[in-house]
Amino acid sequence: MSKQSETRFPIDFFGVEELGQAIKRVRMQRGLTQHELSMRTNTSTKFISNVENGKDTAQLGKVLLLIRVLDMGTQLVDLRAKARPKEL
Repeated sequence: MSKQSETRFPIDFFGVEELGQAIKRVRMQRGLTQHELSMRTNTSTKFISNVENGKDTAQLGKVLLLIRVLDMGTQLVDLRAKARPKEL
């Protein structure tokens, strides 16, 4: 079995599919099954599966709870500000 590479943070995502993939990657690195994560967040394994597979029907509050339980956070950045050169 090959060793899974460690996820590097921050993780950029621009859609539900990328967010779901990141959640799955971190969940697996934390050694949690979908069932274990669902028990910690009072959700179903179906919900966890839907999030990890990029289903856009997931409730945002529950998705944010998954992120917190996995010891991650969220951060909003102004992408336009990153693209602009800094003024001297």
